[in-house]
Amino acid sequence: MDSFPLGVAPHSAVTIRFVEALPDPSPVIAEIIGGGRSPGRADRYCAGPWGLTVVVGLAADATPAQAAKAGALAAAALIGEAIEEAVCAIALSTEASVAFARAFRARLFRPLSLKRAPRAEDLCRLGALTLVAAKPKDAARAWAPWQAIAEGTEWARSLCAEPGNRLNPTTFARILGGLGDLGVEVEVLDAAAMAREGLNLHLAVGRGSATPPCVVVLRWRGGENDAAPSLLVGKGITFDAGGICLKRAAHMEDMRGDMAGAAAVAGAIRALALLKSPVNVTAVLALAENMPGSRAQRPGDVWLGHAGKTVEVIDTDAEGRLVLADALSWGCATQKPRQVAALSTLTYAIMAALGSHYAGLFATDDNLASALLSSGEASGDRLWRMPFTPADDPALKSEIADLRNCPPVGPPDAMNAAGFLRVFVPEDIPFAHLDIAAMTLKAEADDTLPAGPTGFGVACLVLWLMAKG
Repeated sequence: MDSFPLGVAPHSAVTIRFVEALPDPSPVIAEIIGGGRSPGRADRYCAGPWGLTVVVGLAADATPAQAAKAGALAAAALIGEAIEEAVCAIALSTEASVAFARAFRARLFRPLSLKRAPRAEDLCRLGALTLVAAKPKDAARAWAPWQAIAEGTEWARSLCAEPGNRLNPTTFARILGGLGDLGVEVEVLDAAAMAREGLNLHLAVGRGSATPPCVVVLRWRGGENDAAPSLLVGKGITFDAGGICLKRAAHMEDMRGDMAGAAAVAGAIRALALLKSPVNVTAVLALAENMPGSRAQRPGDVWLGHAGKTVEVIDTDAEGRLVLADALSWGCATQKPRQVAALSTLTYAIMAALGSHYAGLFATDDNLASALLSSGEASGDRLWRMPFTPADDPALKSEIADLRNCPPVGPPDAMNAAGFLRVFVPEDIPFAHLDIAAMTLKAEADDTLPAGPTGFGVACLVLWLMAKG
């Protein structure tokens, strides 16, 4: 193990405060415009009352969407600058102030740098943002839950950025243990405990790795003692080489992010704990590495899963549905949840339908689907409802086992994968699966986020759970 500490970001949380008034910025803006430089650009600076001034076109009656875009543009311009505090001098509405702050913090945050000599653009000393708000007390109250959500999202982004040689099932579980400091109950099932519980599908996925798989259970008990919890399940493949069905080399390095579902679930639990949210939530995180070692499972192997069904492995690179199947079955049997949501980078086939605009939402219950869609819109983690394959889908049928993990021929199918998962959740428990594969990584920086992990799903889950418990 190298000597780098885990989970260190070159720029951490930005403190947000809201005030009624600041010095009039008009002279500074006039100087910029008078110099032939137009507002509406995030790369225009001059010396002003607070040092560096960034001019972004924004009216006092700006909508939240306009304010968010301005906040992200301003943050992008300030990265690498030698300043410690930023201000937004336009008196915005409460909703617009919060939108500006959310976008500013999200764009400014840099998930990870392991460079021994970081570039200036990789670092930022900015630690505070002051916003003028029409009603600063209202804005501060409205911002409070988003601050916790931002912390959970940034934590998830940092986890997803960790290389596979640093973040494996063992080190991931160790980091998750730190949630105990926030009042979260943390339980770890090692490989021996998993075998006793019958989690053989999950164990099979981890056979090829030198690092054994594990299950991490996180419990936040903020609600009534006798209230059934909501269950979150996260896929945590800390590196996915594809197993014996080896992936192509191109972009395989991105497979360190195949644990983004588990990271999002953990980030949501962290945010709920920071908020001391009055809900009961249990998370089951299925952690493993999918490697082609000498003990790796083979195509054609058959395993008996926790649910009592045998599964034939057709493609070892369709491993996510195997670890999730055991996690869903075990979680429902032991935690007795009232509703279940699973997050995973399950299939890149979802991109064919939705591109990088939405995550796929598969749900057995209309009310659950509606609640998640609403939270997705409010959070910016946008979802699009997709259909399951029929329950009697022949693609799931095996000649030698109860099920097979994917069809032997044909293109990848996100609906088929979601249909496989549905088998492992009792019919009387509302179930949703979020296929977030297309949404977890930015290949290049844009107006909203830097290149790298996005933390997609944290905000959506927190808003949903806070609204519905």
